[in-house]
Amino acid sequence: MNHKRYISLFLLLLISFKILVVPFVYLDFELRKEYIIQHLCENRFTPQLHCDGKCYLAKQLHKVAEEQARNEAQKQSDTAKKVIQEVFEETTLDFALAPVSYLDFDYFPLFSSSVQKGFLSKPLMPPIA
Repeated sequence: MNHKRYISLFLLLLISFKILVVPFVYLDFELRKEYIIQHLCENRFTPQLHCDGKCYLAKQLHKVAEEQARNEAQKQSDTAKKVIQEVFEETTLDFALAPVSYLDFDYFPLFSSSVQKGFLSKPLMPPIA
């Protein structure tokens, strides 16, 4: 029972991580704001712009958005490929040819008359004028 609980919590964490990527970027920015302003900000040498690391935050958010879009596009293309493969999958059909057998009219009293025997044994031809 405990194993199921641990597995379900692990799966919940995986799903939550995917959903909470953007809030984690904001949290990282807020926790390391001073370091980002002093070392990573593009406008750190021009303090009159009052960027305060927003350029770094914008870059990080843009990277996350691009990565999510790329992953989504990859999933869609993979799904489309799977559908196409399933729909247009080359199927080989093997037909076993059954041996052709002709009726032996001696065993069937229904076809015992000579007129019927002659009709069924000769090939069909158009009428002669």
